[in-house]
Amino acid sequence: MTVGGSCLGVSYTDNHLFYSVNDPAKENYLKHIGSIDFNFDVKNAIITGDEKAFPALKTSLENLKEKYGCTSVKILSPSTEECWTIVPRSVYEDSAEREAHISLLMHGISRSNIETTWIPVSNADYKLLLLRNRETMQGFNYLLGKFTDSEYVAEFEIGADWQTHSGVNGSFLQVYCQKNYLSVASFILGKLRGCTYIGYEDTADLPYMWSLYADKLSWMNGFHDTIYAYGQNSHSVIQALRSFWDDTGAIEIMNNLQVMSVDAEEKTYGFKLESAYPAIMMSLNKDAEIEEPSS
Repeated sequence: MTVGGSCLGVSYTDNHLFYSVNDPAKENYLKHIGSIDFNFDVKNAIITGDEKAFPALKTSLENLKEKYGCTSVKILSPSTEECWTIVPRSVYEDSAEREAHISLLMHGISRSNIETTWIPVSNADYKLLLLRNRETMQGFNYLLGKFTDSEYVAEFEIGADWQTHSGVNGSFLQVYCQKNYLSVASFILGKLRGCTYIGYEDTADLPYMWSLYADKLSWMNGFHDTIYAYGQNSHSVIQALRSFWDDTGAIEIMNNLQVMSVDAEEKTYGFKLESAYPAIMMSLNKDAEIEEPSS
């Protein structure tokens, strides 16, 4: 990312677009944190390129760019449009096995349209494979076209950004609480341990869904020093899953500047600050180490 100008971080929930702009001259200081409300679903508008909604989003981001002097932008990539899977060394080091695995997971999508990224995890014998359909992500590219540097960030990478920002080096669980899904990632000793996303229709279904996933993913049952919850539905998700989390670690909602270890001129906001947490972390522009995409 370009050094010198401000970085704009962007996330979204339903019809809300959240943004944060850093001050590159002051460490961990934000020029502005804000929210823009639309009369359409932001994620769907980006992915489908809706002819009425998409221009409004593009204009809004370009206005923010000009207003705050942003040279770079980072936008959250929804986990529901990605594929995450942990693969053993025998797969990622063997080109034939690797390609067979990708073909199976992304069946029906041309290989030329598949973007692959390999991320180290705490167990050196495994890696996380992140797969994206380039056609699905085109809307993000068009949306950010006016910026000198742009990047879309996977939801589990917010945990890596928090680790870089806060210096936390123990174990923690991050849970992004969206209306119809949870994005969950576990970190230990500076490394990603595992991640997944859990779809649900009603908050009352979450205890069952959590048990179902935790039965297959042992890291979800592991002890964590802290569970960081954020997103529009944080409070209802915590209420539904508290019985699973009380013996796992201390629960912290990322809903104020102090707990986020950042500062800004404004101290109070007319929206849930935990909803803007991903945008805030991205705007700090502290990249965690991640391997480059390969085809």
